[in-house]
Amino acid sequence: MTNRVLSVTETLRQRIQAGLHLGTLVPGDRLPSIRTVTSELHAGSRMVLAAYRQLATEGLVRLQARSGVFIEADSHHEEDFLPEVATCVIEVFLRGLSLGIPPTELRRQARLCLDSVRVRAACVECNGDQLYALRRQLHDDYGFDAVGVDVNALGARQPLSRSAAEVDVIVTTRFHAAEARRLGRRLHRPVVVVALDTVLVVEVRRMLAQGGVWWVCTDPRFAAKLPYLFPGSCVNPIVVGGDSLDAVPTNAMVYATRAAAERLPHGWRAGRVVTIPRVFSTETARALLTLRVRRNLEAAQKSTERSTFSHETTSPMRRGRSNDNNS
Repeated sequence: MTNRVLSVTETLRQRIQAGLHLGTLVPGDRLPSIRTVTSELHAGSRMVLAAYRQLATEGLVRLQARSGVFIEADSHHEEDFLPEVATCVIEVFLRGLSLGIPPTELRRQARLCLDSVRVRAACVECNGDQLYALRRQLHDDYGFDAVGVDVNALGARQPLSRSAAEVDVIVTTRFHAAEARRLGRRLHRPVVVVALDTVLVVEVRRMLAQGGVWWVCTDPRFAAKLPYLFPGSCVNPIVVGGDSLDAVPTNAMVYATRAAAERLPHGWRAGRVVTIPRVFSTETARALLTLRVRRNLEAAQKSTERSTFSHETTSPMRRGRSNDNNS
């Protein structure tokens, strides 16, 4: 498949798996038509059809002539997609073989790329909801040790904590890129400005197009920011712990931030609340992975050099020569 078809396939796969995980989709549900997806993703109808067919071969969806596309009745949650993971791993190993790297050596090198050192990140934002989302994704998906830095504290020139001052990278959103870059110059650290994944953008646009969205969050500062994030749209903020959840109409569309989703009452609205845990674009993911791999390889190289130096200075031949000189 072409890169564009792969991108469309991955977007649809993530949307379906997120819906199954959150309970907003169930096996047997009808999915958006090829025409609808074509319009949403700005992709050709043949690309969308090819993407749906790929998902059908994986057992995730069922294409039914003249009826549409449906989630397969025996679809599983994301953690059960071992055949898909195995296929991905095999492709990586085959790519390694084409470069002359056998799977055993590729496994060793992969460990060097990821497990030599911990990489630390400071997340710069102006509210708890976005700080929490950045920290969780950096930790859960990329293995970073992430700390939050409130941009308001930076503006007040408050001293940084030791954990924030000793990071390897600064991560922020486009709203606070200027403040993050000033901090980056101060600490002499690179800055990654997060771009949003198309899955989140398309899903939010789809919800907004259907009417008002009730947005559940935990920080009043994020609630105040929503009109700037979605100008001209009907977005109704609800702050958990401050506002009553009973204010949300029964049939309203609800989106919850990651922080809010974890504080909602168990079974609230039968779990049919949209939350998208992975919001980084492919470009952002590439920048973060590149930084982590580079830091780990640098650490592995320094460790090898220290080991070589230590071996040379303590080898029997070198000790013997030293004794001869002393005598």
